[in-house]
Amino acid sequence: MSWYTQTDARCHRGGYEAVQRFNEAILARRQKYPVSTEKNKEIVDNLLEKGYYVIENAFAREKVAKIREDFEKQLELGKNMKELNKHFAVIEQPLVHCPSIFDFAFNDRIIDIASEYFKCLPAVGTLNLRRSYESSGNPIKHQIFHSDPNSIKFIKFFLYLEDVAVENGPFTIVENSLNNKFQGWTDKYRWSDEEMRQTYGKDSIKYITANVGDLIIANTTAFHKGTPPMKGDRTMVTLNYTIHPEDWNKPTYQIRKEDYDRLPDDKKPLADFLVRI
Repeated sequence: MSWYTQTDARCHRGGYEAVQRFNEAILARRQKYPVSTEKNKEIVDNLLEKGYYVIENAFAREKVAKIREDFEKQLELGKNMKELNKHFAVIEQPLVHCPSIFDFAFNDRIIDIASEYFKCLPAVGTLNLRRSYESSGNPIKHQIFHSDPNSIKFIKFFLYLEDVAVENGPFTIVENSLNNKFQGWTDKYRWSDEEMRQTYGKDSIKYITANVGDLIIANTTAFHKGTPPMKGDRTMVTLNYTIHPEDWNKPTYQIRKEDYDRLPDDKKPLADFLVRI
């Protein structure tokens, strides 16, 4: 089997054209919003090598509880739902309908880590608030291993709204798949557990369990999935930071104008890819 490393354009979805486009975008962003610091070096080094990192007790439990309260309120109302079925409950436009998300999305520590990762001030790409319901059936959609196509390099932050063990569906990542892709990896989008085990080895599959308040960080161009919950539900916030609009498409995620206005001037570029309403 042939393998492609991070420096090979074939290691990235879209190949050489995608790499060139990304390099042009990040150069422009670094010129406009440069950042130079190494205060999160251990975190960034792990993200670049393994593809993930976990910070324990990054957020106070009462802060996380407020996000959960906003989620439950929307679920009870049955409004502003992007998806609602036996598998998932997903909030439409979380920054608009769940106000407590704002402090998470624009948290100083998250911004510092993302900025050091890109060596410039990035911006929010997408933000999701989803509950995955307990299921004994077959995995569907993002519960099957895949590599995100949003960009050749971006950073994703996960916050569980309840303690998550293996039984209730942790974020799961193939540790050495970020910088090592196999020939034919773009032939299809979804890959089975067995295919990942045979390709990377069973010890490379990491189930990222964590407690309320822990912060999980990953570059999800590595192969990953959300393991289906088998005992209890799992509710999670997912926040993307990037240096260009997600998938190079016109931005669709929204922020309330009053929330944008209360951002200090040096943080306003963080909302460059959000639509103000």
